[in-house]
Amino acid sequence: MPGKRRLQAAAPTMAEDELLLLQSQVLAEEEAAKKKREMLTRFLQDKLAKEKCNSTLNLQKLNTQWRAVLRETKDKELRRDIEILSQTFERVMDCKDSIIESLATDLEEAEEQHAQALRSHLHNVDRLLQLQRCRLVCLEEGYDAQLEALKMEFEAERYKEG
Repeated sequence: MPGKRRLQAAAPTMAEDELLLLQSQVLAEEEAAKKKREMLTRFLQDKLAKEKCNSTLNLQKLNTQWRAVLRETKDKELRRDIEILSQTFERVMDCKDSIIESLATDLEEAEEQHAQALRSHLHNVDRLLQLQRCRLVCLEEGYDAQLEALKMEFEAERYKEG
């Protein structure tokens, strides 16, 4: 009997050992699963960080390329505007040049007319001066003749009285 009791006492120890072994295996599996989850989480977090970094970098590249496209488009637009403004400026300059030439021609004609009017005026003044001189000469001659006649009359009366 004492042998049977040993077997019976040994049996629960074995069962306990198996239970402990199973519990340790379950704990080890849970620990392994936990480590695996942590490793997977760390891997995914690293991957997410890399993706964010790559996303930022790619966004910067896209922005740079988009800005280059916008600059090129704006450059073409500005060059076209400059060409249009240049043509408009040339047209305005040509118009103003023709106006200046027209005004210069008008000025020359006006100066010519002024010179002709001045010559005509001076000629008329000269003729008036000549007429005035002739009139003065005639008046002087008439005065001299009247003076001579008065002198003679005076002399004649003087001789008559005296």
